Amino acid sequence: MVSIWQALQRLGVTALTSILDPEISYLLRLLGGTTTTASLASLLVDQIGATELLLVKQYRDLVLEALPKDDAERLVRLLGLRDDGSPWAALTSRQFRRGSRESEVLFSFFALSPGGNTFEEFRQTQVSVRPAYPLFQHQIQAARGVSELLKDGSRPRVLLHMPTGAGKTRTAMNVIAEKLRSELSPRSVVLWLAHNEELCEQGVEEFIAAWSSLGNREVPLIRFFGDAGRDVVLSNIGEGFVVAGLQLLYARSKTEQGQFLSFANRVRLIVMDEAHMALAPSYQHLLKMLAADPTTAVLGLSATPGRSTLNALEDVALASFFNRNKVTLLVPGYANPVEFLQKEGYLARIEFERIPYAPNVEFTLTAEDASALREGFDLPNDLIRRLGADVQRNFLILQRIINEAESGAKIIVFGCSVEHAKLLSGLLVSQGLKAAVVTSETRPDRRRQIIREYRDTDEIQILTNYGVLTTGFDAPRTGIAVITRPTKSVVLYSQMVGRAARGVRAGGNKVCKIITVVDAIPGFRGMAEAFTYWDDVWE
Repeated sequence: MVSIWQALQRLGVTALTSILDPEISYLLRLLGGTTTTASLASLLVDQIGATELLLVKQYRDLVLEALPKDDAERLVRLLGLRDDGSPWAALTSRQFRRGSRESEVLFSFFALSPGGNTFEEFRQTQVSVRPAYPLFQHQIQAARGVSELLKDGSRPRVLLHMPTGAGKTRTAMNVIAEKLRSELSPRSVVLWLAHNEELCEQGVEEFIAAWSSLGNREVPLIRFFGDAGRDVVLSNIGEGFVVAGLQLLYARSKTEQGQFLSFANRVRLIVMDEAHMALAPSYQHLLKMLAADPTTAVLGLSATPGRSTLNALEDVALASFFNRNKVTLLVPGYANPVEFLQKEGYLARIEFERIPYAPNVEFTLTAEDASALREGFDLPNDLIRRLGADVQRNFLILQRIINEAESGAKIIVFGCSVEHAKLLSGLLVSQGLKAAVVTSETRPDRRRQIIREYRDTDEIQILTNYGVLTTGFDAPRTGIAVITRPTKSVVLYSQMVGRAARGVRAGGNKVCKIITVVDAIPGFRGMAEAFTYWDDVWE
């Protein structure tokens, strides 16, 4: 058996403090002294009650996700659940109704009785009822704004602009749930469209969490990406939530047009993750076919609602595509919402540091390279790969990562190439550090396993990657991002920064560190600058 007190301790001081009532947390800060996980766990059990910690989903999920893998797998077996590789996902997606067999097994596992005094709490004149899938106030306002704009009768389109880490996906899921609840026709589909498997899987996981709390009926969830999507027949999809990979859906639109158009006729809402890519030819092709019906709504999600730092016409075209309807965070008293989100703990306060490096003569820019940079283009891939192979540069990078690892923080490293990411990971492992690598060459099942171990356990402290974790990757415990890939793209840079920017109130850190290798090439300085870059285009 596992005591709930022991399970809570595994969450750590930051997560435990975030669960407490804000007034109690404030009192703890006033009292000062050392707050331990043991004392916080005892305080939570006293304040909330052991039974309520298991009956209320938002608490229960935290307790279950804190279980060691062996215990999580044992509970999965006791409940007779299917484990598809993550026992925690199997447990948190399960409903535990009061008085059900499942809840009895759960309480028995934690050596508790489902009785206790929890019913007495509901006899009080007034109690606070905590939602299982809550939004912060700024997210509620954004969701309302999006819902209102999507009610327009002809070609309703809107872009939801929120900084990375501010909860775009969760906010969008509330809008999606509202749409599905109102669309009672058995032939209506909400389509979540993303360009890589990580983004798609994130959409799946978030919808399960959202609909299990906000839904009004059972609906099918269809994975139309990766290996699972190859067996899906589009014309057989009647209703529900479909998560589709861009490449697979694009290919089907070309080879199976009849089935594709039959499916398109049932789509009522299209949600585009990373919507700054909406003008790409493949997206435009799909959207013309999927949104041929003028009542089909389109919702775009992005932290960076622009495509270019050079061609303003492209940014204007993107704004026009969404009918210049942009919902963003407007906070009275703050010129930039990032400042508010950092102050209130939704985003981490970012400390930017640089590793200056002067390439030797072999890396002198050619006249063609220099001209491309002046025109606003990014560095040539060949030059980036050559930087990744520079021994002195890599020595500086490895020294810094090794020093930062002593703090115990989770570290994500963005390499210059697949080879560079592998090299850094291998050398870190040789120094006795818990490091791993994921790239586009990593098998999808292995990639998911590595990401889970980095995100949910202490088995991996440092995760190096190239090209796969700039989007669709959520590991709030990440405290440091090391950016070794030079770029002039404000979109790419802000996405890399955002991987470490989750704040305490979002399960992350109060302060995060962004370490950038600066190769004497001008770049963008900060996340707030990236966030406001395209504002004039949308006015």
